[in-house]
Amino acid sequence: MTATWLDFWQTENEFDESMSANYAYFLARVETLAPLTPGTRVLDIGSGPGNLEDAWYNRVAELHGIDISERYNALARTKHADHSTVFFHDLPADDYLNFSVVAGRQFDLVIVMSVVQYYRNANEAMQLLANIKQLAAPGAKALICDLIVEEGVMGDVLSILGRSLRQGQLLTMLKLLFRLRFSDYYEVRKQNGILVIPESVWLAGCKRLGLNARFIAEPLTMQQERRNLLIEF
Repeated sequence: MTATWLDFWQTENEFDESMSANYAYFLARVETLAPLTPGTRVLDIGSGPGNLEDAWYNRVAELHGIDISERYNALARTKHADHSTVFFHDLPADDYLNFSVVAGRQFDLVIVMSVVQYYRNANEAMQLLANIKQLAAPGAKALICDLIVEEGVMGDVLSILGRSLRQGQLLTMLKLLFRLRFSDYYEVRKQNGILVIPESVWLAGCKRLGLNARFIAEPLTMQQERRNLLIEF
């Protein structure tokens, strides 16, 4: 039995097959906020199996994915072995806010997709903001997506089911939710919880760090109840 979120992402899990649906929804909308150019340098924090890299590898100058999961990084490296501008870096599982693997680089676009809810506390989320600030090039943008800003599991579930229906993915999502209920995910969530950080805390943290940030009105993921933070440097 996996005991923590860190353990959960090191093994095969129910999200392996379902991430692509949420990413497809995100990819269809993100460029209205952050247009890509051939010179764009992208940092993907929590890159997983490389869904973002699969879509953008031939559209930008560089893509750097960082993740705690050695399994996901191995899968992603195999897929992109022939792509010289795509890189995947291992984060220490016990020090996942240590971004020294990309120290000294600057990025034009930073994506953090559905990661923060697995952090341990709000202080870690504020450290994430500070890390991004250090890595952002002048004029860069960062999108921290899929943030849970208030309690309410049922609202989250109903939201994703509604969007899945409109996207023709309802059956796939129902199967995923059923599997999650009887999987390690349910037990790990019960033991460790999900991090909820109100919008006011995010905005206050950005203000302390001197970041120009706002929550955007348009949903970027299939979880409409969740929020997406845009930071412009």
